[in-house]
Amino acid sequence: MQSKVLSSKKIREIKEDIDKLPLKDKLDILRQLEEELFALRFKGLLDEIRASARKYPLTLEEITKEVELVREQRYESGN
Repeated sequence: MQSKVLSSKKIREIKEDIDKLPLKDKLDILRQLEEELFALRFKGLLDEIRASARKYPLTLEEITKEVELVREQRYESGN
């Protein structure tokens, strides 16, 4: 999709036009926007996870301990 800058007046007009659409068409637009923005939203999520990992780093020993704990709990519960 080609990117261009729209004036706030034009954006307002687009929103008003969308408000006039039937629900089915609004849902089609929503799906299209979700698809187009997925990569951006996913990158934002990864950035948050990476920032958290830098702020609260885990050692291999801590990860191994947690994995073993989960395995033990699953084994005991029969899963």
